[in-house]
Amino acid sequence: MVENKLKSLRNQIDDIDSKILNLINQRLEIGKKVGQIKKETGSGILDRTREKSVIEKLSKINQGPADKQLLRYFFNVIITATRDIQKPKTVSFLGPEASYSHIAALAHFRYSGKFVEQPNLYEIFREVEKNESHYGVVPVENSIEGAVTHTLDLFGNFDLNICAEHYEPVSHDLLSITGEQNDVKKICSHPQALAQCRAWIKKKYSQAQIIETSSTSKAALLASEDKYMAAIASKQAAHIYALQTVESRIEDHSGNITRFLVIGKDLPEPSGNDKTSIMFATSHIPGALFKALEPIDKAGLNMLKLESRPTRHQNWSYYFFLDIEGHQQDKRLVETIKEIKKYSLSLKILGSYPVFVKEDYEA
Repeated sequence: MVENKLKSLRNQIDDIDSKILNLINQRLEIGKKVGQIKKETGSGILDRTREKSVIEKLSKINQGPADKQLLRYFFNVIITATRDIQKPKTVSFLGPEASYSHIAALAHFRYSGKFVEQPNLYEIFREVEKNESHYGVVPVENSIEGAVTHTLDLFGNFDLNICAEHYEPVSHDLLSITGEQNDVKKICSHPQALAQCRAWIKKKYSQAQIIETSSTSKAALLASEDKYMAAIASKQAAHIYALQTVESRIEDHSGNITRFLVIGKDLPEPSGNDKTSIMFATSHIPGALFKALEPIDKAGLNMLKLESRPTRHQNWSYYFFLDIEGHQQDKRLVETIKEIKKYSLSLKILGSYPVFVKEDYEA
């Protein structure tokens, strides 16, 4: 009796699974047609605003027993598959594999696409500009060490858009072949990672030779070839490069987070919760910067970030990098940017994109 009942229930599940499979395939076929229209109109394949609205709409009509987290996970997988079938994307990141840029790229794109490592930030920008990669993921600032100035400088050299942002928690481990403290004679890593562990290194390995590398994963690769070299890198790097952990979480300050930007040629539509990044230069005269920024205050907009970098064209002249709340299509922001232009020698809108919301990227 019980066996018959169980068999009946399993048959019902099999029937439902078949229907789900057919519906998923129908959705993918329609997704192909959407992708074709996007291609014809020049629209970007990545549309976070649309993807978010789909899940929000389903959450409102969901009657259970599936909870919001399960619903988000399930439909994120389906949406990602639909996006892939429209046009498989290539994403460039600062390599080698298991760098924090790689980890951020995987998290942002939900492991969907072809991920290609690049030796430096310049090559990431160049690959996207040449259409060899659809997107690039680049670090722009760290909560402890501040701006990644090389990334800012490259925006002046390339005509690319910021399509999205991603915040990734950073935790450093000391990795080596043996995992033995006494074997560590040299420590290598990216300059920012070394700076974030400066006090710890001074306390534990003040006599060690310090070697800078292009990325934390490059450091892990070097450490995998030298018994006496240890790398400051991610825990993921230990698995990739067959290293042992000498010590975990060696950063001087907890809560370390790096902000990454997704660069490409898409122009994201307004989501209702956006920020806009611009770069501009002012005359080198008293009050020039104040006059350029004053329209933001008058418009009642929130200035989220301000950084300066030398223009390299003239001594003591600077580019300013500014993040403001809102989308470049918003009327109030359109007028504000017009006012900023009046007091600028040059101005370039780097992009408008949705504000990062952590739960949108969680399973």
